[in-house]
Amino acid sequence: MLVPRTEHQGERPTWDCRVCGEPWPCATAKVELAEQYQKFPHGLALFLGSCMTEAIDDWATGSGKTPPDLYDRFLGWSEPEVTA
Repeated sequence: MLVPRTEHQGERPTWDCRVCGEPWPCATAKVELAEQYQKFPHGLALFLGSCMTEAIDDWATGSGKTPPDLYDRFLGWSEPEVTA
Protein backbone atom coordinates (compact mmCIF):
# COMPACT_ATOMS: atom_id res chain seq x y z
CA MET A 1 0.00 0.00 0.00
CA LEU A 2 1.20 3.51 -0.80
CA VAL A 3 1.99 5.39 2.40
CA PRO A 4 1.29 9.12 2.06
CA ARG A 5 3.70 11.73 3.35
CA THR A 6 2.12 12.66 6.65
CA GLU A 7 2.92 11.88 10.26
CA HIS A 8 -0.80 11.65 10.95
CA GLN A 9 -1.30 7.93 10.26
CA GLY A 10 -3.86 5.53 11.64
CA GLU A 11 -2.55 3.35 14.47
CA ARG A 12 -3.71 -0.22 14.09
CA PRO A 13 -5.83 -1.82 15.42
CA THR A 14 -7.70 1.19 16.87
CA TRP A 15 -7.37 3.44 13.82
CA ASP A 16 -6.78 6.50 15.95
CA CYS A 17 -4.15 9.00 14.77
CA ARG A 18 -0.62 8.22 15.97
CA VAL A 19 0.08 11.92 16.53
CA CYS A 20 -3.07 13.54 17.90
CA GLY A 21 -5.12 10.52 19.03
CA GLU A 22 -8.25 11.56 17.12
CA PRO A 23 -10.16 9.04 15.00
CA TRP A 24 -8.20 8.62 11.77
CA PRO A 25 -8.21 10.26 9.34
CA CYS A 26 -7.98 13.23 11.66
CA ALA A 27 -8.44 16.82 10.47
CA THR A 28 -4.72 17.26 9.75
CA ALA A 29 -4.51 13.99 7.82
CA LYS A 30 -7.52 15.00 5.71
CA VAL A 31 -5.89 18.29 4.73
CA GLU A 32 -2.53 16.71 3.98
CA LEU A 33 -4.02 13.79 2.05
CA ALA A 34 -6.27 16.09 0.00
CA GLU A 35 -3.24 18.21 -0.91
CA GLN A 36 -1.12 15.20 -1.86
CA TYR A 37 -3.83 13.62 -4.00
CA GLN A 38 -5.18 16.89 -5.45
CA LYS A 39 -4.41 15.80 -9.02
CA PHE A 40 -5.35 12.15 -8.39
CA PRO A 41 -8.64 12.07 -6.45
CA HIS A 42 -9.30 8.48 -7.52
CA GLY A 43 -5.96 7.51 -6.00
CA LEU A 44 -7.08 9.04 -2.72
CA ALA A 45 -10.32 7.06 -2.86
CA LEU A 46 -8.37 3.85 -3.49
CA PHE A 47 -6.00 4.56 -0.61
CA LEU A 48 -8.80 5.41 1.82
CA GLY A 49 -10.87 2.44 0.67
CA SER A 50 -7.98 0.09 1.37
CA CYS A 51 -7.51 1.66 4.81
CA MET A 52 -11.23 1.24 5.53
CA THR A 53 -11.03 -2.43 4.52
CA GLU A 54 -8.08 -2.97 6.86
CA ALA A 55 -9.93 -1.16 9.65
CA ILE A 56 -12.99 -3.37 9.16
CA ASP A 57 -10.75 -6.43 9.40
CA ASP A 58 -9.13 -5.08 12.58
CA TRP A 59 -12.48 -4.33 14.21
CA ALA A 60 -13.88 -7.71 13.12
CA THR A 61 -11.03 -9.54 14.83
CA GLY A 62 -11.90 -8.11 18.18
CA SER A 63 -10.33 -4.69 18.57
CA GLY A 64 -13.72 -3.06 19.02
CA LYS A 65 -17.14 -2.39 17.56
CA THR A 66 -17.25 -1.10 13.98
CA PRO A 67 -18.08 2.64 14.10
CA PRO A 68 -21.49 3.57 12.68
CA ASP A 69 -19.99 6.42 10.63
CA LEU A 70 -17.47 4.20 8.85
CA TYR A 71 -18.13 5.44 5.31
CA ASP A 72 -18.20 9.12 6.28
CA ARG A 73 -15.07 8.73 8.36
CA PHE A 74 -12.94 7.11 5.68
CA LEU A 75 -14.43 8.03 2.30
CA GLY A 76 -17.32 10.48 2.57
CA TRP A 77 -15.13 13.53 3.15
CA SER A 78 -12.93 12.81 0.13
CA GLU A 79 -15.62 12.90 -2.54
CA PRO A 80 -15.36 15.89 -4.85
CA GLU A 81 -18.08 18.44 -4.32
CA VAL A 82 -20.57 18.73 -7.12
CA THR A 83 -21.36 22.31 -8.06
CA ALA A 84 -24.29 23.34 -10.19
